[in-house]
Amino acid sequence: MKKFLLSLLFIFPSLLFAQPIELFEQFNGNYDFTAFGNTLNSQENGGGPCSILSESSADLNLLPNQTFVSAHLYWSGPGNGDFNVELNGVPVAAQRTFDLVANTGLNYFAAYANVTNIVGLVGNGTYTFSELDLAGVIGPYCGGGTNFGGWAIYIIYEDPALTANQISLFDGLDYVNLNQQSLEIVLENLEVASDILSKISFLAWEGDVNIAINETLLINGVLIANPPLNPADNAFNGTNSYTGSNQLYNMDLDFYNLETIIQPGDTEITINLTSGQDFVMVNALITSVNSELPDATIVIDNIGVLCENSNMDLDYTVFNVNSTDILPANTPIAFYADAVLLGQAQTLADIPIGGSESGTITLTIPVGTPQVFMLRAVVDDDGTGVGIEAETDESNNEFAVEIDLAQQGLNLGPDIESCEGQTVTLTSNFIDPDYTYQWFFNGNPIPGATDESVDVTVDGVYSLLFSNGACQANDEIIVDFNPQPVANEALDIFQCDEGPGSEIFDLTQNDDDVMGAQDPALFVVKYYETLVDSQNGTNPIIFPMTHTIVLPSPQTIYVRIEGLTSQPPGLCFALTQFDIYLSTAVAGVVPAFGLCDQDEDGTEPINLPAEFDAFVLDGESPDDFDITYHVSPADADGDVNALPTVYLVSVPGETIFIRIENVIDRTCYDTTTVIITVDVPPAVNDEVILITCDPDNDGFAEFTLSDADVDITFNDPSLTVSYHETQFNADNALFPLPA
Repeated sequence: MKKFLLSLLFIFPSLLFAQPIELFEQFNGNYDFTAFGNTLNSQENGGGPCSILSESSADLNLLPNQTFVSAHLYWSGPGNGDFNVELNGVPVAAQRTFDLVANTGLNYFAAYANVTNIVGLVGNGTYTFSELDLAGVIGPYCGGGTNFGGWAIYIIYEDPALTANQISLFDGLDYVNLNQQSLEIVLENLEVASDILSKISFLAWEGDVNIAINETLLINGVLIANPPLNPADNAFNGTNSYTGSNQLYNMDLDFYNLETIIQPGDTEITINLTSGQDFVMVNALITSVNSELPDATIVIDNIGVLCENSNMDLDYTVFNVNSTDILPANTPIAFYADAVLLGQAQTLADIPIGGSESGTITLTIPVGTPQVFMLRAVVDDDGTGVGIEAETDESNNEFAVEIDLAQQGLNLGPDIESCEGQTVTLTSNFIDPDYTYQWFFNGNPIPGATDESVDVTVDGVYSLLFSNGACQANDEIIVDFNPQPVANEALDIFQCDEGPGSEIFDLTQNDDDVMGAQDPALFVVKYYETLVDSQNGTNPIIFPMTHTIVLPSPQTIYVRIEGLTSQPPGLCFALTQFDIYLSTAVAGVVPAFGLCDQDEDGTEPINLPAEFDAFVLDGESPDDFDITYHVSPADADGDVNALPTVYLVSVPGETIFIRIENVIDRTCYDTTTVIITVDVPPAVNDEVILITCDPDNDGFAEFTLSDADVDITFNDPSLTVSYHETQFNADNALFPLPA
């Protein structure tokens, strides 16, 4: 049924190496080919200075009715190879390379690249091939006259006026010369319907026009000639049949008519080359033959349920797409489990070019079939691996898919664990309008549950009967609904900062708030730093479950309550979150304060907040703190027995204890003290009379007020005296007079 792509016969003399000519690509349709290219030699090698060009140009001219399909670039030269070139300035990298070593030990190369994208954009016009750097390597080749270089592009095009043709592109790098004077190439995998408009084209390198010693080209035993361009004794002579040029120095781009040379039914073409001296390398061959053949392919569209009687329905489609003729009715189809034949079918009608035909077959899976196997559908197979139809492609008749019988039955899947309050949808893995459905709960039919799916919310055993009369299948599944935790909204947490801007917080103290009255034996509380981690159950804060809160606060902690009874654990969960606030309360330093008992009643009033709140706050906002005053440290720590705003301080003074408390959370406070002293007025002479003389009788007299200090203070050196004109100024120490 299958055909080898190529047979090749040649001889390896000592120190010689070549690559055989083999089939590369085929195209089937209303197609034909043309070619264009150019040499990099400016003259016949050996006929002048040893030089080589780095670029040359050639034209593509498709006719209006010829639609471009694809383009295939080849280039060649001496040396180990230059595989990066340019076409119209676009970089091209070799996709295939070829090597040849002659009896002199010198290397030659050829390369290929698909340039469909470049030619498709440019279309007809001039193409310049460049960046083939051979100048540095041709030196050793000049003496033997094998300094050459060149390029060619084969074009595949479509023309609706053509017959259905098969275009076959062959390539490699093989040769004839003085030491290997004959070469036979057999082009296989051809399907010749007729010889109408059939032709063959050669791309060859290094042929010399001046060497014609026993140089022949035979196709199927027929001597080929196209004089005067290609004489019978000098086929490879630097010519281009597409342009009629005889100045394609050291390369040949020629085509020949194959009419009468090939016959209907031929599947191969034999080519024989001889040369008594001229070194000729064949790089590419392309043929066009009338080939009206089908191309059978198949796909498996659907695989049905495995019935209790081991039968299984299979839907398939046979195609005839890459073809040039109809696929006849009764083309056989075979179905295999691995290599074991399961069943056979055949096409019912002729399938036109581009057409298809669908079918269904019931296969019986025999006892002993592996649980997992390759189900193979092969078209044009009589059940023994042999086909009956010649095709354009004999390698694409099979479609295979892996089958797991455990999954091919009415498989409802593994048992399901879900959570209370959720709905589970059970669905048949087979949907077929020809089958009926009936769902059961704990063995009893569920009324109305006759669709492919059913929604369930209760624990139990559910089963499905799938039937069309001839085929029945059933399966059951256990659904278990686990307790669904509820996460209460946690209260915000406040903690006093007793360190340098951070505080360790025990997260477990929040468990009761988020759990509420739920049974701790059924659930576990986990804490996370990010919402995503809490949603995914990843990276929990692990034991000891303490967390460092850093200013500025608050910091959000995410909480996940997981059920412990489900499989996998954590299937059922609930989320909440709370904020931890880190607060501060630091009392500023309050300086000592003095009072005077002016009325000498043993006490003196003072407005405590007015005098000391600013010192205690030390720049903090008064809105964030409460400040209270107390007569003992115990009262301050306990926040009891706060003093009134105006307080009577007793002589000789008191220590007042001050409490500052953060009003945001009422959990953070600090204390400090202030020492208030109360002095009594000094003992002084209530009235001192000073008498002086007005010597110039002008109504004014000078006297020194400080002379009265001793009389006023009773000579008490601890007292200072100032003098004022009014009682108000004296009471308030305003505007003292010069002493």
